[in-house]
Amino acid sequence: MAESRRLSWSSPRSILLLVVLGVTCRTGSGLEGRQHWWNVARRELREALNTRDNWNVAKNVILFLGDGMGITTNTAARIFKGQKLGMNGEEGYLSWERFPNAALMKTYNEDKQVPDSAATATAFLCGVKTNFFTIGLDSSVKLDDCTASKNKATHTPSILQWAQEAGKHTGIVTTTRITHATPAATYAHVAHRNWECESEVKGSCTDIAHQLVHDNPGRNVKVILGGGRQTMGVKSTVVDDMTCQRNDSRDLTKEWLRSKMVKGHKARYVTTARALAQVDPEKTDFLLGLFAESHLPFEVDRRPGSIGTPSLKEMTVKALRFLKKSDEGFFLLVEGGRIDHALHDNLAHRAFEEVVAMDAAVSAALKEVDLEETLIVVTADHSHVMTINGYPTRGNDILGLVGEKGMVDDLHYTTLMFTNGPGYNYTVKNDTVMRHDPSTVDTTDVDYRYQAAVPMPPIKETHGGEDVGLWAIGPMSHLFHRTHEQHYIAHAMAYAACIGPSLDDCKRPSHSTSSSGRSLRHYYEDLAIGTPRKSPQDTKVTHTEVFKSPVDGSEQSASAPSEVVENPKFPTLSPVLQQLLDNNKKKILTAEGPQTVNSFTNGANVEQLLGRSVTNARSA
Repeated sequence: MAESRRLSWSSPRSILLLVVLGVTCRTGSGLEGRQHWWNVARRELREALNTRDNWNVAKNVILFLGDGMGITTNTAARIFKGQKLGMNGEEGYLSWERFPNAALMKTYNEDKQVPDSAATATAFLCGVKTNFFTIGLDSSVKLDDCTASKNKATHTPSILQWAQEAGKHTGIVTTTRITHATPAATYAHVAHRNWECESEVKGSCTDIAHQLVHDNPGRNVKVILGGGRQTMGVKSTVVDDMTCQRNDSRDLTKEWLRSKMVKGHKARYVTTARALAQVDPEKTDFLLGLFAESHLPFEVDRRPGSIGTPSLKEMTVKALRFLKKSDEGFFLLVEGGRIDHALHDNLAHRAFEEVVAMDAAVSAALKEVDLEETLIVVTADHSHVMTINGYPTRGNDILGLVGEKGMVDDLHYTTLMFTNGPGYNYTVKNDTVMRHDPSTVDTTDVDYRYQAAVPMPPIKETHGGEDVGLWAIGPMSHLFHRTHEQHYIAHAMAYAACIGPSLDDCKRPSHSTSSSGRSLRHYYEDLAIGTPRKSPQDTKVTHTEVFKSPVDGSEQSASAPSEVVENPKFPTLSPVLQQLLDNNKKKILTAEGPQTVNSFTNGANVEQLLGRSVTNARSA
């Protein structure tokens, strides 16, 4: 692994890390590893048995969408995150991976086996599958058919509209243009996703930006944060050639402000991180923040500071504090959109930094909301054609070489590769096609394009067609529990919140229980590792968990000889998630400075996260 991301275990910092987390490590035979993994599984089993479904009505719903964050990307980014913290990486977790419920989503479009982001966004936001490259329309409207798209009977309302109709506040946060495919599916209805400006529209249909400012439900969105000043008609000396320009001389940001002020609303339009930070949610009714002409910069290029671009985490926190004013609750879409853009260019390092940025945003959101009444869903719209291959050793740099050469061409190859894209690099020598030797360059560089089998132009690597993961926590999150069609997401979220199609059909079964107003913190305390909270009115079960030790075969207790365990209350969370949320007690010191442990299990599991004993790590 690159030295810049590996923590030296002989340094004072690494020693402090182990002291702070209270890790006790000992040397032993090979059987020690066997016992370790046994204990890890038993702990996870107990946590699973101590988790119960939350049948509350979701007052709030937050949907985090990692654009292009397929299973391979999720796994590789998890390893990347752990390696940035000086660990092997494989044993760590992204924040959402410790949520109690998970599922797989089938992403195909109505007319395509491998999908695009417009049709998938229509699926998970509007509850119906539709045609490739169309937004907010059912499949009776074909691509580019402006006339058919004008028929309002073909329009598919989104969960954002359902939330508004139920009196909830709504918000959109994205690292892409606010008129891009995913955010557009919350408010627009167009027969081509590229109709972001009127200059791109075929026929007499209205463009996406206009619909955001003047049509329902776009005009009623309380907070909108992202990029896209150019598609909104803002004049600038900087022009993005990859983004459409308006020809109607309209500045839709000014029209947005006027429309709010005419109705007596307090509205703010901001363009910098400083201006966003200065917005007081209590004194503002509507907020529009556009921080780039097109998409926001990649995280590795983002200029922090007052005149720079806010991070996804900062935008998410501001939006949540804005929306929490609503007594009726809210719906918020948060998109990590540039994961997709990096992968389209075979730039895996950039993509992983975007995932880590979204991980920070999710962790921040968990601290802002009450999970008794807030459903949080994290998923992707589609995958990409990246793979993790070879047989690299544990802890090998996920951005690096496998460690062995190809058996045919005798050349090194990387752990990460793509089946197509601009990363192809072939030459012909003596009528033999030869690929480039990646050992001659720095594969960890943020601009290194990983090798691809089928040549494609820049930014033209294709999507992948496999299922994507979904992770959920909060009221009714157990509705996500198997392989689902992607459009099921919108219906499950609506049922959880009793809005839209489930407004009059969200009865909870008679066996469900309620929390009787208990604070979620009490549940955290109930489920903390150690002696459970005792409550006289609750039924208790006394038992001893006995299992065969893998070391000597003798029977041993899992913890105490006789452990008093309360019947799980409602709603319950695993001790792992409690550790995720409570980040004020344990700190980890890395080469990058103080970092909060917010994605791993608990202090006692640091050795598990390292994948080896501290003694071995120091001598490695």
